[in-house]
Amino acid sequence: MTKQSRKNINRFQILLSIIMFVTSIMIYWVGINILRDQVFSNYFNPQKHLIVTQNPDTKEIYAWKDTSGTTYTMEDADVRNFTWGTTALLLFVMIFVAVVYNAAVGYYTKIVIKNEVRQKHLLPGMHWR
Repeated sequence: MTKQSRKNINRFQILLSIIMFVTSIMIYWVGINILRDQVFSNYFNPQKHLIVTQNPDTKEIYAWKDTSGTTYTMEDADVRNFTWGTTALLLFVMIFVAVVYNAAVGYYTKIVIKNEVRQKHLLPGMHWR
């Protein structure tokens, strides 16, 4: 592999890593909102719930209720499992981004190597497009 090809691959890797970083943050943010609104709907949401009990010093919320009057606490299964859901989402995003990154870098490297081989087989003075 030539120096120029290695330089092109390194540039591609840097650009792709920035894109994948931003994409992973966006996927995680959207996923958290979906988990909070649709999967774990009893998790405290200030737009849908009213605070019942709260620590006045730390502002930690101990209990809240929804519009139907049902009271929820941190011990409820739906609320307690939210951390497991977010952990699973984080693992999914990390694995997905790693697989896409490795596949894209591998594909781009193959293209660069294929172009190098084609360049070597051309007659001097000819340029492959």
